[in-house]
Amino acid sequence: MRKVRVLRHTKKACDINRQPTSLTEASRRIVPPPTVRNIRRGHITEGMRTVNHIEAAPWEEGVAQAQRTQERQILNKNNRFFSALKRANRLLSEVRERESELQAINEEMEAANEELQATTEEMEATNEELMATSDELRMAGDYARNLIEASLDAMVTIGLDGRIMDVNAETEVITGRSREELVGSDFSDNFTNPDHAGAAFEEARKKGLVRNYPLEIQHRDGHVTPVLYNSRVYRDASGKVRGVFASARDISEQKKTEGKLKQLLTELKGSQAQLVHAGKMGAMGAMTAGIAHELNNPIMGILNFIQYCLKHTDDADKRFSVLKDAEQEVLRCSDIVQNLLTFSRMEQEGEEEFQQGDLDEILRRVRKLLAYRIKADNIQVTRHMDPKTPHVWMKENNIQQVVLNLMDNAIDSIHQTEKKEIHVDLRPEGHHVQLSIRDTGCGIPEENQEKIFDPFFTTKSEGQGTGLGLSICHSIVSAHGGQIICESTPGKGSTFKVLLPMDKRREEKTV
Repeated sequence: MRKVRVLRHTKKACDINRQPTSLTEASRRIVPPPTVRNIRRGHITEGMRTVNHIEAAPWEEGVAQAQRTQERQILNKNNRFFSALKRANRLLSEVRERESELQAINEEMEAANEELQATTEEMEATNEELMATSDELRMAGDYARNLIEASLDAMVTIGLDGRIMDVNAETEVITGRSREELVGSDFSDNFTNPDHAGAAFEEARKKGLVRNYPLEIQHRDGHVTPVLYNSRVYRDASGKVRGVFASARDISEQKKTEGKLKQLLTELKGSQAQLVHAGKMGAMGAMTAGIAHELNNPIMGILNFIQYCLKHTDDADKRFSVLKDAEQEVLRCSDIVQNLLTFSRMEQEGEEEFQQGDLDEILRRVRKLLAYRIKADNIQVTRHMDPKTPHVWMKENNIQQVVLNLMDNAIDSIHQTEKKEIHVDLRPEGHHVQLSIRDTGCGIPEENQEKIFDPFFTTKSEGQGTGLGLSICHSIVSAHGGQIICESTPGKGSTFKVLLPMDKRREEKTV
């Protein structure tokens, strides 16, 4: 049998075997169907065999089967490549679209970035301005706080509900409470009279301003500080009232000064009264001295004549009683003249010298002199003496006359009362010795208490007093550098206090 040469490399076979280079070429590629005719590419095997009467060899079917399998694999590979290429082309289109979108977005972002950069620059400038403003505000706040803390007045910020919002250091000092304790507490709780403090706060809220409102702050330890409360409302930017700013000025020193001034004024009034009294006493003394001197001689003459007549008159004679009455009245006139002489200070200083005297001894002598009256009126007399009471530099006769007059007045005042008691007290009082004589008598009316030491002023009925007793007592005590004080309650009794300096010579040096 004749072998026919088969061309292995035909143009069509090459087209089939090579890989497509483009999507168009791949779409146009015609893959021959897997028939026996196309087993051997580029040849018309069936025709050749028919013409040459050549039968297919047994191995050719296996070769044809292998070729078909290979072509099928190549076709599947080409189909996969074509599908992948289509997908790649689609993805490329999508990528390009995404690139366009990203480009637009990038342009927008660049524009936004430029705007953001401009905004950032503006914000940085604004931030610098804010920082500068913040520094200024902080400095202003520190300055205001330092001003408040440097104040010597207690300063408080109060909310509209009456509770404390802030305080300065002086408030902590004046109240004895820490800032933490004060903030949030009721403003009025720090005063001795919370109602008055609350009224001052309400007045400030309503009127907008309160000046020099007197209050007293209660310290934690109990002591009280007098203050002048000043307050004013404060408002926000819209003009709405937000609270009350208050300050309290300590006026303790002012109060002390006022007390001293009042005391000095009282002393001045007392000195003026003493000067007026001394003037009255001087004028009255000059007048009474002349009267007493002129009356003393004729009274003594009358007394001598009466006593002569009594000596030569029998007791049974009815004229004897008349002469005794006359003698009694003349003696009374003599006592008045002696009182006038004492009142007018006609005694010379050399008649009796100052010496150390025992007031308790004088009290015992006076009680003996008044023993009959005390017993007759059933008067209870108590005497108390402090054992530390020293002797007093004095003129004993004059001081005895003072004690006698005061005891005599006390007995007269309780003559008409049910409770008849006289209490005598003797004790040291500073640089003085105090003698107190208190009775349970009728007392002295308030309108007469300032006049009792005036000459010839008396509340006794006519014929029972001359009005010179207390004036003489006042003159004697003043001559000793002392003081006599009357305290009386109408209907309850009177107390006379005599203050005598312990050392007259010391008193003379200080005058």
